[in-house]
Amino acid sequence: MMKVGIVDTMFSRVNMGAIAIDELKKHPDVSLERRTVPGIKDLAVECKKLLDSGCDSCLALGMVGGAPIDTQCGHEASLGIQQAKLLTGKHIVEVFVHENEGWSEKEFAGICENRIRKHAHNAVLIVKKPGELVKLAGMGVRQGREDEGPISARPIRLALIVSEFNPELTARMEKAAVAAAKKAGAEFVVARVPGAFDIPLVAKKMLMDKKNDGAVALGAVVRGETAHDEVVVENAARLLADLSLEFNKPVTLGIIGHGATWDAAEARAEEYAGRAVVSALVLLKVLRT
Repeated sequence: MMKVGIVDTMFSRVNMGAIAIDELKKHPDVSLERRTVPGIKDLAVECKKLLDSGCDSCLALGMVGGAPIDTQCGHEASLGIQQAKLLTGKHIVEVFVHENEGWSEKEFAGICENRIRKHAHNAVLIVKKPGELVKLAGMGVRQGREDEGPISARPIRLALIVSEFNPELTARMEKAAVAAAKKAGAEFVVARVPGAFDIPLVAKKMLMDKKNDGAVALGAVVRGETAHDEVVVENAARLLADLSLEFNKPVTLGIIGHGATWDAAEARAEEYAGRAVVSALVLLKVLRT
């Protein structure tokens, strides 16, 4: 009978070991031995002890916090796990989840459970049935979220992030952007935010999705009695440009302003929106040539 070692931590906010055990019960010919340690940097030595005492493989279950020091600790823990694998000549399946992977508690918990359950099977297959893993080579299997699948031709998809401030204008902009995307045969997804200043954060989330090839920022910032409109547009534009370089995807600026009067914004609404979509598509063509 194969024996799998399970090592989790007290630091984790989810009972990762219990989830792994529940999943491994689907393999009645596999016995389990569980250990719990204080934190992720303690995982490596406990896994090595289990492997030395007869376990055929191990699951190292750890949760990495969102602070820079947590990232450093996670990296050090991973290096220790790699050393333990080499010293024992056995597999330790590292199952780390990072708190900044999810945008909500519910999403993060789902990522955690998905990753644990998938890797629990991997810890068995990599020893007992390695041929089953060979069948999945190149299939875009992913632990933590839904599988991505193999690379295949698909239509371009743009994320349209629309500010709801000055809705009389931005509703028209959204309609024009959607029409431009449809005319070009591109797919699109729409996300609405309170104001133009809020667009970069949502744009970042959209760009993290590999299915989105680019983002289009749509908003109308009309001149007021203070320099507020200038602050909003300049900062939004700078951050959107940074996102384009970070993700190597086009992020186009369909934000009217700053300094625009209501009449000027009204006259430019559809033009700005359509042009931003076309610009994103042209940039994608240039980048892919």
